[in-house]
Order: sequence, then structure tokens, then C-alpha cells
Amino acid sequence: MKRLSALLLCLLLLLPLLTACSEKAPEKDPDAAPAPAPTADIAEAPIEEEEPDPLELLPEADFGGAAYHILGDVNSNWWIISLNSEEIVGEIINDTVFERNAFVEERYNVDVTSEETTAATGLIGRSVKAGGDDYSVVWERINALIPTAQSGQLKNLYRVEAFDFEAPWWDGDSVEALTINGKLFFACNDINVHTIEGCSAMYFSKAVLGDRQLENPYEIVREYRWTLDRMGEMMRAAASDTNGDGVRNEGDSYGLVTGIGQYLSLINGAGERLVILEHTDEGDTFTLNVAAEPVVAVTEKVSSLLNDKSLTVIVNDDNWGYNAFYTDMSLFYIMQLGSVVGLRNNMENDFGIIPFPMKNEEQGYYTTSMEATAQAMCIPVSAADLEMIGTVTEAMALYSDRYLIDAYYETTLKGKIARDRDTTEMLDILTGTRTFDYSTCYGSWNVYSSFLSHIQAHGGEDLASFAAKQEKLFAKQVSKTIDAYAEIGD
Repeated sequence: MKRLSALLLCLLLLLPLLTACSEKAPEKDPDAAPAPAPTADIAEAPIEEEEPDPLELLPEADFGGAAYHILGDVNSNWWIISLNSEEIVGEIINDTVFERNAFVEERYNVDVTSEETTAATGLIGRSVKAGGDDYSVVWERINALIPTAQSGQLKNLYRVEAFDFEAPWWDGDSVEALTINGKLFFACNDINVHTIEGCSAMYFSKAVLGDRQLENPYEIVREYRWTLDRMGEMMRAAASDTNGDGVRNEGDSYGLVTGIGQYLSLINGAGERLVILEHTDEGDTFTLNVAAEPVVAVTEKVSSLLNDKSLTVIVNDDNWGYNAFYTDMSLFYIMQLGSVVGLRNNMENDFGIIPFPMKNEEQGYYTTSMEATAQAMCIPVSAADLEMIGTVTEAMALYSDRYLIDAYYETTLKGKIARDRDTTEMLDILTGTRTFDYSTCYGSWNVYSSFLSHIQAHGGEDLASFAAKQEKLFAKQVSKTIDAYAEIGD
């Protein structure tokens, strides 16, 4: 009985299905348009093609064991030289340089060697005079290379076919700034990390910022409110007669600690230059720009802050000023980016890095002053095998762009030095756009030294009369410089 009941129940459940199956399908209209083909509800994802490794696209060549000899200047105690490495030692910059040089040695059958010196320009001159093929490339300070270039001892880099100055491993700012009438005798690229180290930088003490309850500089920078006026407000808020003795001395608090050359860093950061390069129908020429209205306005603001001894310590005058920042007795500190390791080694509390302030919010961009003592690369005119030199140099620069700059910037600066993501972001802004001011590059013109003496004594006043006194000598020096470049063959 139970089995019969179960059978009837199953039949009742199957009845609707059996009925549906017995219904006829509707007849198709012969005049109707054909039904569209079914489409997928989800579009197929595009196939992403993997970009080829640019190192694999380098040109093939075999230079038969030729010597690629690098001469590198070591006239500084704060920069990192990234030209040669003897062995793997477990330090990322050293090891990356070793691997880079080994890569080009194997790919092009060359022998990469390096020599360090404090007399690079003298060695170039000696080699050129003797007609020697002693150095493939030389790395030396920009201000030291200018007279060497004018004396005709350096190759025009535009004549090296392998060089691609549009490539990211060349510093486009340096290429543009150092090209005179279509000739380029030295430029910066990623082979040497001093292109980064040579940037001026602005640091701030997080301890002083917190004690004074000041606004976060990172937010001010991001919102493009970081100006000379805002910097001045923060400096005045930080400065005080901390030890209460009524005398300016080492025990007081200050708004800024800096070196004498950093007046220019602030002027450049505000978008102005003391000497500019102009392109005219008659050719390139330099113009003395110190009396231009925007330069005068910026100089007045900068000198009012740096000449005020209650706000600023110039370490050239008061060497104890370094300790003022190290011990959180100053809000700001300006020095080369290469000095950041010294700060980390000497400061107990955290510090941050920010770009230089704009002249006003309308400026709309940040720029960093490049030290005239930053290193650039050149090729002595007596170097023989330009095909080998160009090919190997370009490969080294490309490799450095992919690995060495990452090792330095991401690991040494962002990893070991920067303690937060904010500083990482600020470093990107700081090194993004660099300004070369010819007033320091062409040091023999004495423009900046004379300008500095004037503004330390008079601030931004009487710059028109200062420029008038300088103009005759300046014009003579410019004419001599342009003529010297013109006499150099291609």
C-alpha cells in the first residue's frame, strides 16, 4: 500500500513536466528576419602583451675586449660615486654597479675600469695635449667642466650617434640647460646617482613642528599653498630666545639653518634665475636677469628671511648652526640631498623632506636648484672609438635607469631614509624638475658671489644699480664664452 502511494505521488509530480513536453513548438514565420546570433554577456578581456625588456633590444656589437675607462672626480665628502665596483659585498648600490658593469662587459666584450681623482680637468688636458686615448668618459663637476669645454678639450655629445637624449636615462633638464648653439659638451645621466644627490633639498624637524603646533607641511605642499610667505610665517613661529639670556647664540631656537649658497636655491625654487639663456635669431646668448622685477620681488622676500639673524643661522658664519637642526632647535634646514644620510646619522628625532616654496600660489609648480658642483659626464676630444664609447655608455645608462636609480632612490632614500609615505611623495616632487642657474655654473663670471655680497648688505634694494655696474663686465664675459664655443668644431 505504501509502495502504491509513493508511485502515485511520483506520477503527480511528473505530470506538469509531461504536459509541457507534449505541447507543440510555435510555427516559424517564413517572412520573419533571422534571429540574431547569441552574444556573450561579458566581453572578452583584451590580451595584454608583455612589453619587451629594453635591455634585450640593445644593439648587438663586439668590441674585441676594448678598454672602457672611466675617470671620476671625488672632490666631495657627501656624494655617492656609482661608477665602478670591484666585487659583490652585499650593499645594494655597490652590487648593482658591479652587476651593471658586468652586464655591459659581457654584452659588448669590453673591459670596464675606473679611476678616481681630485684633478679630473687637469688629467683631461694632459691627455688631450698628448693625443692620448686615456679616458672613454669623465665625470666631473659642472662648474669645473665649463672652462674645459671652452678650451676645446671635449667632444660635442650630439655627434655621438648612440646617444638618445630623449630617453628617460638622460636628465633632460641638464641637456636643455647645457646646450649652447646646438652644442652639448657635458650632461647628466643615470650612470652616476649624483644627478640626484646634487639637488638642493629642504628638511624640517617633526619635533619642532609638533611643539609649535604648526600645520603639516606635506598638506601645504600638496595643496600648492607652500610659498615664501608661508615659509616665513612658520619660521617666525619657530624662532625664540629659548635660553632666555637675551643674546642670539647656540642655545636659541631658529626658523632655518642653511649655507650661504642656499639664497639661490630659494630664488630658483620661486621660479627665478639670475642669469638666463636666450635663443635669438643671431644665436644663443646669456642675459643678466638680476634686476628683472620678479627677481627683485623674490630676492626681497628671501633676503628678509635669511638676513634676519633672529630667524636664520648661516653655517658659514656660525658653524654651530648644524647642531641647531640636529638637536631640534631649528624648524628648517636647507642643504644638498646628498647630506640626508648625515642627518639620519646625527638626528635622534624624525625629520621630513619637502620641495622649495613657490613665490606665490599662482606659480603652480615646484622646482629644485641643481648644485653647480653636481657631476656631469663628458668625453675628451682625444677619445678614439666613439662607436664603442657611445654604445657602452648608452647601455650603462639604460641599465642604471632600470636598476641603479631604483636601488638608490627606492631603497637608500625612500626605504632607509624616508620614514613615511609622505616623504616618499615629497622626494618625487623634489627631484621631478631641476633648475640650472648659469650664475653659479659659470662661476668665473662672479655673478652670484657679487650678487650675494650685495643682498647680504642691502637685501633686494638697489638691484638695478647693481646690475648696471655688472653689465659691462658681464657682456664681455658672455661674448668671450659664446665666441669660444663657436670656434670649437663639430
